[in-house]
Order: sequence, then structure tokens, then C-alpha cells
Amino acid sequence: MPEAAREEILATIRGALAKRGHTVEPRADADRRSIGLADLEKLVEQIQADCEQRRNDLIKQFETELTRTGGKFYRAENAQSVCQYVKEISSAQGARLAVGWDSPIIGESELIPSLEQSGIEFISDTERFEPGEFIGKAIEADIGISTVDYALADTGSLVVLSGRGRARSVSLLPPVHVAIVKSEQIIPGLDQVFPLLRYKSRISGEDLSSAIAFITGPSRTADIEMTLVVGAHGPKQLHVILFG
Repeated sequence: MPEAAREEILATIRGALAKRGHTVEPRADADRRSIGLADLEKLVEQIQADCEQRRNDLIKQFETELTRTGGKFYRAENAQSVCQYVKEISSAQGARLAVGWDSPIIGESELIPSLEQSGIEFISDTERFEPGEFIGKAIEADIGISTVDYALADTGSLVVLSGRGRARSVSLLPPVHVAIVKSEQIIPGLDQVFPLLRYKSRISGEDLSSAIAFITGPSRTADIEMTLVVGAHGPKQLHVILFG
């Protein structure tokens, strides 16, 4: 994306957030210009240290903003409570099929065997599927389960990078989306996420720009008369589980 266009988009986002009463912090240097890897690494360390110092406040702010957008927030103290909460959601939906990411965090939560013991089939996005085959499974699924890369405290948004084992369809097609978040993934906002993503791109050598999705609350749309409809083009429910 051309630099001028990106700057215009970010300015529009900041203006919208300011109107909602959010405090918009000065933009990070790494978001203004290209800097060396060593300086970028130092900036990332500063961001991480600041987030750790503000951890509890960031979690509370994220919960408030997520709830404001219609999302549900749940604090899970351990793997058992993660499983219990997801099983409660599944029971309420009468779920029989769940799709999810091939993620270490999902494995750590022991969620897959827990769902299967409850009679719910879990299909993960793995290499064994042909192109397009997993999308068909996601269309049929009752619940989509993913992790996130970052969660933005100032808007209650989830930042998700898609890729192998991390199909975008998991968060888009099932009527219920469950996202598992670690506390260290919650950051203040856009001013921090772009340096972090740029650093990840530099380290991995991959262009991450086309794989980024921002999720803010359940899917919603409005017709020409501004009648709001939730879930018309995506999940009707968004549940965020803070794990650990």
C-alpha cells in the first residue's frame, strides 16, 4: 500500500476513535518511517515493557471496549475453565461441529479432547485438506475457534494474521466465533500494533500486510434505512477467552 494512502487511512481511524472519546497516543517512530532492525527491536522491547507495566489496566480497558461492541469476555484461570466455558457455549447453540486453528494455545487448553468427549467434532485447519475443502467445513460448523496475534485495548479489537493452519474462514463463517487470548497479547492500540507487526515481518521475512484482519465485535451491517442487523455477513456472537 502506498505510504500516503496508509497515512490517510490511519488518520481517519484516529479521528474516529477520538470522536468516541478514546485517547490517541502519539504515533510511534517505527510507524512514521522505515528504521533499522536494531532500532525497531529496541522499540518493540519498549512497547512490551510498557504493556507489562500496564497489564491489568489494559485487560480492563479491553474488556470494557469489547463489551461495548457486543462481544463477550471471559477470564479463564486454567485449561479446565476454558473447556467448561466453550462447552457451555456449545450446549446453548446445540453445536455438533467446531472448526479451529492448528494452534499450540488451543492444544494447551486441552479443548479438542474436551469437545470430542461432549460429542462435538473438532476439525482443525491442517495440511491434509485440499484448497477450498476446509471452507466447506467452516460453512457447516456451529462454532469457529481461533487464537489471536494481538488484542487492542482502546477499541476491543482482535488482530488476526491468517496463514497455513490459521484459516480466515474460522473467524468469518461459523455463527459463533470463540477467540482465545493470552494477557501478553493485549496492547494499547494501533500505534503499538504496527511496529510489532513490522518487526515480526522483518524477523520472519514474510509480507504480513495481506494477511491482517481486525475484528471488532460480532458481524454487523445496516441497510439504507440504517436498520442494524447482527450476523448478516459473519458471526452473530464473538466470545473472547482470556486464558491464564
